[in-house]
Amino acid sequence: MGSAANESLSRLLGSEEAVLALLAWQQRAGRKLPWRETQDPYRIWVAETILQQTRIEQATPYLERFFGRFPTLEALATSSLDAVLAVWQGLGYYRRAHHLHQTARLLVERGGWEAYLAGQDPVARLETLPGIGPYTARAIVVFSGRGAYLPVDGNVTRVLSRLVGMTVPASERKKYQALADELPESWRSREVAFALMDLANQACFPRKPRCVACPLQRFCTAYQQAQPEAYPPKKPRRPRPVRAFRFLLYATPQAVWLEKRPEEGLWSGLWCLPMEELPTLRSTPPDFVHELTHFRLAGYIERLPSPPPQATPILWDRLAACGLPAPLQRLLTHEAKGHRSPFLG
Repeated sequence: MGSAANESLSRLLGSEEAVLALLAWQQRAGRKLPWRETQDPYRIWVAETILQQTRIEQATPYLERFFGRFPTLEALATSSLDAVLAVWQGLGYYRRAHHLHQTARLLVERGGWEAYLAGQDPVARLETLPGIGPYTARAIVVFSGRGAYLPVDGNVTRVLSRLVGMTVPASERKKYQALADELPESWRSREVAFALMDLANQACFPRKPRCVACPLQRFCTAYQQAQPEAYPPKKPRRPRPVRAFRFLLYATPQAVWLEKRPEEGLWSGLWCLPMEELPTLRSTPPDFVHELTHFRLAGYIERLPSPPPQATPILWDRLAACGLPAPLQRLLTHEAKGHRSPFLG
């Protein structure tokens, strides 16, 4: 962090006015979200995991379904991975579901949450568990009332960058988390974390921020410079490559033939049409295109006259219990309309 940012940080933190202004604003304008009304580490962990890379509007019904099916850590640990993937279906980033299931089993085997939250440095212990990184570990600890931390997500990164004039790209999250870990304890609380997240959601937008509505306006370096959108600086995006796959479809009025994906790699652990990657795109347009984190998938459907040998027949009315990748769920929903058995309810 440069000298100007250091000076801004010292000015900001040298007064309790900023925290008091932020918390007063939160009382008036903060969001009321159901997963904030608990200090149960299980519910905090699941909510924070589902909310990663998922909009609140999309995540809310999934949270309701997930807690309805797996209300406790023990319920999740004793369920099958297939049951977890079926509830997760359509959320994407399926590795999160694998990690939830794996970590739930480890927690139950090792004595539950207390084995990780009691004593010194619970964050470091939590970070040894699958799927729990720096943000989620701190969120579990501070939101459950077990310690003083400010978990830094993308929204908090943006607010911190503008407040102190930190010219570090948002992708370098570790540097922002290191800054947050050094803040005075008055800044490291669940109330401040919720307030900063709400501020990012309601005023400190990536583009055209509503600085007039911000309770931290007079403390903000970016506002004083009249260039809030310059923070945090953007890193040039690399274009995502396109990869082509063919999908083998064989179906009868009773069933469709699927196979389970390997535990590692694309759509790990989900049920899927047999598939293989092609060396290049075909000359004909793909049957569907699906956006993934690191590439764009172009899918070509090939209908077969007989069942593929490696696949298993799945009855149409049993597909609702299978975890399917989102594009294939849509494809098979359409396919099922021509068959006599109901699909997905």
